[in-house]
Amino acid sequence: MTSAYILITAILILGGLIAALGDRLGSKVGKKKLRLWNLRPKQTAIVVTVLTGTLIAASTLLILFTFSKSLREGLFELDEILKKSRIAQADLEKVTQEKQEVAQELNTVKEQENKAQERLKSINQNFKKAQEKLASVSRQATKLRTDIQTLLQERQSLLKRKTELDQQIKQLQAQVRTRDTELRKGQEKIAAQDRILSQRQTRLQELENRLQTLENRQSELRTEIDERDNQIEQLDQTINQKDFAIKNRESQLKELEIQLNYLQREVQILEQNQAILRQGKIAIFRGQVLSLGAVRIVNPEAVFQVVDELLRRANDTAIQAFGNGDNKNKERVVKITQAQVEQLTAQLKDGRDYVVRIISAGNYVQGEKEVRVFADVVLNQKIFSENQTIATVSVDSLNLTEESVQQRLDLLLAATKFRARRAGVIGNIQIEDGRIKTIIDFIEEVIESEEDLDEIKAIAAEDTYTIGPLKIRLIGIKDEELLLGT
Repeated sequence: MTSAYILITAILILGGLIAALGDRLGSKVGKKKLRLWNLRPKQTAIVVTVLTGTLIAASTLLILFTFSKSLREGLFELDEILKKSRIAQADLEKVTQEKQEVAQELNTVKEQENKAQERLKSINQNFKKAQEKLASVSRQATKLRTDIQTLLQERQSLLKRKTELDQQIKQLQAQVRTRDTELRKGQEKIAAQDRILSQRQTRLQELENRLQTLENRQSELRTEIDERDNQIEQLDQTINQKDFAIKNRESQLKELEIQLNYLQREVQILEQNQAILRQGKIAIFRGQVLSLGAVRIVNPEAVFQVVDELLRRANDTAIQAFGNGDNKNKERVVKITQAQVEQLTAQLKDGRDYVVRIISAGNYVQGEKEVRVFADVVLNQKIFSENQTIATVSVDSLNLTEESVQQRLDLLLAATKFRARRAGVIGNIQIEDGRIKTIIDFIEEVIESEEDLDEIKAIAAEDTYTIGPLKIRLIGIKDEELLLGT
């Protein structure tokens, strides 16, 4: 700031000096009537004055250009500076617009994050429910192991009792053989005494009495043997019944262990999905069904249209999962290899009923541009007939509370879902009309029932095919008779 003041002061002083010098020079030229370039003295004075003024302006500009770089650049580069200013203004407007777009995208991302948080809460709740079911199944397995151990002990006791009876029977048979030997000896003696009957009539009567006694004893022994045989037969039947019960319990235990492994795998999948959700915003999970349909191709030329429709529906599902459901262009984000399409169309052309699923091949977060999928094809055939039993659980009539009945129903539904999926049902699984009130009413009927139920069964309410849905009917059984149901 000080240098600017000094520069202005120097320009003013220099201008004043040059002006005074020019005036003085002009006066002397006028007085002496000098001529330049054959001009009149007056014109010469004007020329000198003009040159002096030009000198003042030139010196002023020289000083300014010499000592003020900004003025020099501003004067000679003014157009370039204005051009850069216009470009900078345009860039500023563009940056402002991009800032607004980024702010809108930030709001969208926050909304998506809130949705992801809600899904995470839902998954946490499902995870807790799965853990509770796992604990219930573990308790059931422990109880079954205890019952099997008790039955094995009873079986060992029965086998030991059978061995003792076998020994007793052998002893009785040995006694019978001894008495038979004695009987034969007595008969031989009778034959000898017959030869001397006249001499030993009294002895013969005694022998006859003894023979009668032996025959009575033999009859008694045979009766005892028959009774022991009946006892052994009853024990064999009891052992067979216990063996059958043990086999049933072992099969139930095996089934429960399979269900336990299935639930453990489900828990692991939930834990993996929960970990993935904590790492990013997962919109589509690996193995998620994006579209599903029952297909029967009558005209082979229509197979490509059917496959394209399934892929289009899968594409719509993927766009909605990414939060772009209002996208009018509906660009194709679902990707499948040409070889898979050719294999799918070749399989569908045989005219049979199939169920086709378009399944995600991996986990995809919001914002991704493509989703890799593959097609799963199975025959649409009947899996369960109407009234066919799918799963059964026993009921403890001494401990009928709402919580215990709910736990038994949870176990029954888990077993039903496991068997249905293993049998090949792809569609939804529901109880009758799918309302919660139906289950609540059934629980109340079980608790308020005057008869003690033996077991609860889940049966198919109608013929069920691979495409589903599987509608389940719950029934209560007492001594193989139906007492209540949904």
